[in-house]
Amino acid sequence: MGSAAFVALAIAVVVYWVSVAVRGQRYSVLLDGWFVDGIELAAACLCIAGAWGRKHLRPVALALGAAMLSWAIGDVVATFESFGGAQIPVPSLADVFYLGFYPLAYLSAVLFLRRQLRGSQGPNWLDGLVASLGASALCAAFAFHGLEHGNGTGVAGTAASLAYPIGDLLLLGLAAGGFALVKSAQRPVWVLFAAGMGLVACGDTANLFCKSLGATGPGFFINAVAWPTAEILMAGALWAQRDRWSLRPLPRPPGLVIPALAACSAQAIVVVAALQTVDRVALGLAAATLAAGGARVLLWVGTVRALNQQNQLQAVTDDLTGLRNRRFMVGMLDDYFALRKDIGGAGPDMALLFVDLDHFKEVNDSFGHPVGDDLLRQLGARLRSCAGPSDMVARFGGDEFSVALSGVGTIAAIETAKTITQELARAFVLESVKVRIGASVGIAMASGASSTSELLWCADVAMYRAKQAGTGFAIYGEIAESAHSVQLVEELREAVGNGQLVVHYQPVLDLHSCKVTGAEALLRWVHPELGLLPPLEFLPLAEEAGLMPLVTEFVLSSALCQVAEWRSHGYDLSVSVNVSPASLLEEGFVESVRAELDRNHLPAEALVLEITENVVIRDVARTRATIERLSALGLIVSIDDFGAGATSLAYLRELGGIGELKLDRSFVVRLCHAEQQRELDLVRATIDLGHAMGLRVVAEGIEDAETLGILTELGCDLAQGYHISRPRPADELNFGPLLAATALT
Repeated sequence: MGSAAFVALAIAVVVYWVSVAVRGQRYSVLLDGWFVDGIELAAACLCIAGAWGRKHLRPVALALGAAMLSWAIGDVVATFESFGGAQIPVPSLADVFYLGFYPLAYLSAVLFLRRQLRGSQGPNWLDGLVASLGASALCAAFAFHGLEHGNGTGVAGTAASLAYPIGDLLLLGLAAGGFALVKSAQRPVWVLFAAGMGLVACGDTANLFCKSLGATGPGFFINAVAWPTAEILMAGALWAQRDRWSLRPLPRPPGLVIPALAACSAQAIVVVAALQTVDRVALGLAAATLAAGGARVLLWVGTVRALNQQNQLQAVTDDLTGLRNRRFMVGMLDDYFALRKDIGGAGPDMALLFVDLDHFKEVNDSFGHPVGDDLLRQLGARLRSCAGPSDMVARFGGDEFSVALSGVGTIAAIETAKTITQELARAFVLESVKVRIGASVGIAMASGASSTSELLWCADVAMYRAKQAGTGFAIYGEIAESAHSVQLVEELREAVGNGQLVVHYQPVLDLHSCKVTGAEALLRWVHPELGLLPPLEFLPLAEEAGLMPLVTEFVLSSALCQVAEWRSHGYDLSVSVNVSPASLLEEGFVESVRAELDRNHLPAEALVLEITENVVIRDVARTRATIERLSALGLIVSIDDFGAGATSLAYLRELGGIGELKLDRSFVVRLCHAEQQRELDLVRATIDLGHAMGLRVVAEGIEDAETLGILTELGCDLAQGYHISRPRPADELNFGPLLAATALT
């Protein structure tokens, strides 16, 4: 309905334009009077009608509609006063309604801008003020000049004539200032609004010059068509206004072109004033424009400085915990090593503690990310309380943190690590639920490293060792004392291809048939200088250096080749291979396993893949999908060290393709202690649980006949340990009946 009315009014205005162009300067009461009055009254009513049903725009619509109605009534009065060709007095009753338009129009414009500028700050308002003053100064330099040619209408007439250009100046100032203030999405709406205001000023200026200097063709045309066109545009701006919220990646900055042009115009007026006479009002407005522009520049400098400081702080701060972030810590360590290099390696030592949370992922998965975020915030405060005023605590990302201790030795670093582990072991209260987590801390001294990357690497390796051993904290140094850590990684990379890595095998005994039915493949490194290294001495290095997929590929290939050879000699055996998280979740791992089985002409049941709970909790969904694909091949997937983690049962429920549980050795080694009943009950319950789920159960770490006998009575399926056989090279193993017979003695 509203759109149709606007179209009809627009057509009427165009028809009126054509009639004025055809008639020239001949005045028609019907067309220039009543027809225009009807258009203006209809536009005002349409604007007021827009207030109903649009509550959010009601104040703007009512103020603008009242302003337009006031002017339309003034035109109706003027038409009556000019009836019969009578001369309209100055001032007249129509002037009262005409001048009533301005305060109402200002109110509507301010209300519109106020809606657009929720949360706007001082710089935006100053931009608008500069634009408003500059536009007013520019117009005053021309509009007020016409008053000098007035026809002597007296004080009242002069005051009325002066009121119009002043009102127009304010309107133009609002129109120009609004362009610097409104949001970019509302600029088209403001263009209509400002265009209407501009036409009002143009019409008044043309009318002023026509009365003062005599009518001309263009002046008469502008004076005639300005007001009906202006009212259509302003009413259209109201109806085009919408409150639609949209996603925007970044807010656009306010436009500065119009304020800049306004300031230049003001400067030009000041320059002209030095050469010839310029109206005092225009000169005063120009001076005010330049003053506001100067204030805006000073405020801009302060704002930029504050934003720069804020951005610098945000760039080195973790938003969640308020701690420093990885970027800041790395930069600080870079500065430390640069200073040490400048002073020849002298100066105080520094300790870096790398902190990794235990079971944080379980908290996130069980209670949700908001609770996990709350835990991290509380944890950040606790870490700060453990550090001194000269120490630095940073969040590296996820559940990893670092603490740099300045001017301390190994003993002080150990004490701080103990304090951290004790502090983080206390329960966290999260949404009325108490949660306990632990932490593994790796300690590395800066004196043992030559760069930031090496120090971080050393602390990370120490943390990994602490997590594997369950000791809470560990100090990097054992490997560094034997060989340079970075060099050792390179040697490990070469060892895969030059035959230094070897696989030993530990037999697995079937407790039902008392026969060896398989073996576990265990990796060893025959280092040319350090001798035979067990896995814990170099696998953390391989993990950190990203070599685990390559190492796993070597072990898998070697183990399947060996089991194929055993089967060719009549031993129907299987082989168990440990799989790292990086290998299991690597793209194409399942295909590579299938290819190795096919290459050695082995059935899938000849291979058992062992994974730890750490593998599962990294990515439950991907792990489950991979296990299901491996199980579909026909091989067995085993959970190693079952029972060591706090959430083994929860994750076991999620994994449908598991075929085997391998009891953690910590339960097995205590079965024969004096107070064994609790351990006995735990092992019995775990075996019964595995059988209830259709899984076979393996016990490792068996070191005496008594433990082996207890496990046999409890119904355990498979067993391995030093009592049965130590890990040995393949050519030293004997899978004959003698091994099984001696194992049970």
